[in-house]
Amino acid sequence: MQKLYILYDAQCPFTLRYRHWLGDQPSFVPLEFIPFQSPELVAQFEGIAAYGTKAQLLVINNDGGVYQGPSASIICLFALKEYRDWAMRLSAPNLLPLATEAFDMLASGGKEIARWLSRLDDTELINVLSYEACRQSNQRQQPERTATPLKP
Repeated sequence: MQKLYILYDAQCPFTLRYRHWLGDQPSFVPLEFIPFQSPELVAQFEGIAAYGTKAQLLVINNDGGVYQGPSASIICLFALKEYRDWAMRLSAPNLLPLATEAFDMLASGGKEIARWLSRLDDTELINVLSYEACRQSNQRQQPERTATPLKP
């Protein structure tokens, strides 16, 4: 792996936060960030339109390998100098389904949350990440509330 292309939705607050957090981290390989809205995207990556984003990152390596969902989270963490151990831990079969939630927590809380999570055994970590997955699911499903005038 010599380079990663990180595709993100520039209009999604989740992927935009991930993009900025990843860009601030020291990495083993160059990370190139490309918004899904980029007009050159389809020309640069043939067939990319077939991949849905659903508020997730899409990662492409320099050999054309495509990573989505938990695998995208793992490959991003693996590329970061200070989070490679997390990629290794989260790639275990019992933690892999929750890698995206772990990535979200690490991107949100940085080193402090990473230190706290690292003290947990796998069972405790699964419980925390499962709770986070439910919380995120509920948060994303909530309709945006706007004030509407009431009619008498």
